Amino acid sequence: MTRKLSIPTLFFTLFGSLLFLGACGSGHDHYSAIGVVLSVDGQMIAAQEQNNMTYAEGDAISVPAGGTTGTITVEFLGDDGTPFTPERSGYSLRHTIGNTDILDITHPAVDEWSFELTGNQVGTTTIQLELWHGGHSDFSSEAFQVRVEESEND
Repeated sequence: MTRKLSIPTLFFTLFGSLLFLGACGSGHDHYSAIGVVLSVDGQMIAAQEQNNMTYAEGDAISVPAGGTTGTITVEFLGDDGTPFTPERSGYSLRHTIGNTDILDITHPAVDEWSFELTGNQVGTTTIQLELWHGGHSDFSSEAFQVRVEESEND
């Protein structure tokens, strides 16, 4: 049996497809990022620029077991390497932690672009960050290494 599409059905199908495909296409402004910088009190603790990972100390972000980092501020790096924080609506920061038994993350209610890390137990895990917009990631970082270590006060 052969079915024929009516003109209105064809029109709405094509129009709907174009809207869907064009929602985040060339006619829509997107932030373009090549990296991300994580800072505490204005001091870089870790950064990724393209595939290059840098840590302020050693080869990981350090978090004390049973303790919390200071507030970590996130800035993305534009195509020209200039740091930026998204200001347009509809953008958010998402994260993925490799092992939540080792590490937790908390976002303060006042700033979408910052977070704190809490060391649950000694070990090593990862955290990956995403610049999220319109149901998809506009940028996904490499996995940052995070080492939860015994507190110096123990």
